Amino acid sequence: MKQALLIIDMQEFIHQRQQAGCGLFPHNAIENGQTLLDKYREAKLPIIHIFHHDLHSEDPLHPDRPAAVPLAGYQPLPQEIFFIKHHSSAFSHTGLNDYLHTQGITQLIVIGAVTGFCVNSTVRAAADLGFKVTVIEDATLSFSLPNPDLTAELLWKSTLGLLAADFAHVMTLSEWMTKNENYLK
Repeated sequence: MKQALLIIDMQEFIHQRQQAGCGLFPHNAIENGQTLLDKYREAKLPIIHIFHHDLHSEDPLHPDRPAAVPLAGYQPLPQEIFFIKHHSSAFSHTGLNDYLHTQGITQLIVIGAVTGFCVNSTVRAAADLGFKVTVIEDATLSFSLPNPDLTAELLWKSTLGLLAADFAHVMTLSEWMTKNENYLK
């Protein structure tokens, strides 16, 4: 079973939301994701980046806006593929599904943002398409929603609970690293 690391929307909008006072959980998700990305890079394993770009120039994630830029450390290297999406799911109108099948990739290890939105819709779509999916829970992040007042932690736990119930295997970075230490060599 060939696997790839799928990184969803690790872009500057995350820092912008934090600076605006939006609650974020878990606080170490960016660093945990970077740790896993570095391990995949060291082992020369397949890495796929997904970036969200809005189509209208006034939208915050338009490619000309600072919010759309990849986070430091998450910029694709020349040998790493990336897809641009305009919708929540990385499978919607991107060519990702065809690419995965062409490469023989049947398992996805998912990290990124935002757990309740793009991670959620991508994982569900992947499961529906027959991929085996593992979500590294502490390498995905959520933001609070002000209306109704929902904390980032509550949204994160609820989303991961639903994904674990029927769509993906959900585990911590530490659990995944222990289970896959030989794979990363």
